[in-house]
Order: sequence, then structure tokens, then C-alpha cells
Amino acid sequence: MSDSDKKWTETYERFAEKTRSLFEASRDKTVHSLEEAMEGAREAFEKAGDLTQEESRQFRDYLKRDLNETGKDFDRWSQWVREHATTSRVSAGFLELASHFARGGQELMEKLSTWANSTGVYHTGEMAAPGVFHCRNCDEEIHFKSAGHIPPCPKCHKTEYRRVG
Repeated sequence: MSDSDKKWTETYERFAEKTRSLFEASRDKTVHSLEEAMEGAREAFEKAGDLTQEESRQFRDYLKRDLNETGKDFDRWSQWVREHATTSRVSAGFLELASHFARGGQELMEKLSTWANSTGVYHTGEMAAPGVFHCRNCDEEIHFKSAGHIPPCPKCHKTEYRRVG
């Protein structure tokens, strides 16, 4: 990873952390408070000179997209747990995570799911959270172990992906 890529990856992770801390500090755990937290992080990074206005908007959009996809994954996990898991088979960490999301309310999950369905395309050059992506042209799979810039497809060199995990 180049120094520039490393800088952007670290900045994206700090941006996500700032959003999380602002959201946790908010009184209400609603979609509106999540959007305010993302906007607060964006403004803080601009004010500190860490990101330009355009970059901060991109980071906000990337984070929103990644949260959308996480919301879809959470819906699938929740359904699987309801169908297959017993309390003794579910780890405390997962229960804590599920509890945290549940406190955010159904409205938040519905909004994330709606965002995910409307913004599920990832493009080369964008930042993305860890996960598995399939090329929309040839279905080649790439894996991100940490946040980073999305490269062109190593197989067909196209530039659009969908998150699959």
C-alpha cells in the first residue's frame, strides 16, 4: 500500500470513528442523529484541515454506503439467528452487537436497508470498509481485510463492484 493510500485509509477509519463517537454521544439513536453525526464528522475534518469540502462529502457518502451494506448484512444475520441459533450458541459479542443495533431502533435499520438498495454500487477509486466484493462485469472476487481504495478488477479491469460479504 502506498503512503497516499495508507493516509486515506487511516483518515477514513478516523472519520468512521468520529462519526461513531458523535452518534454514541447523541441522545436519540435515530436515522436523523446518525446523519447529524456524519455531518458533524465531516465538518470537524474540514475545520481541522484533514479533508477538503469535496473529500469530506465523499467520505460521508462512502461511510453511508458502507453502513447501508452493514445494515443489509445485519438483516441477514438477524434472520439467520432467529431461524437457527439458540442462546447457548450465540457468543456474548454478537449479542452485544445485536443489542447495540436494536437500541438504534427499527427506523435506523429500515433506513440503512433503503439506502443499501439504492446505492449498492462500488466504484474503483472509492474508499470501502473491509469486506468481499464481486466485479459487476465478470464476478471476480476481491477481499478487503481493512478499509482501502477499490482497485480496478484484476481480471477484466472494469470498475464497478457489489458487496457480497
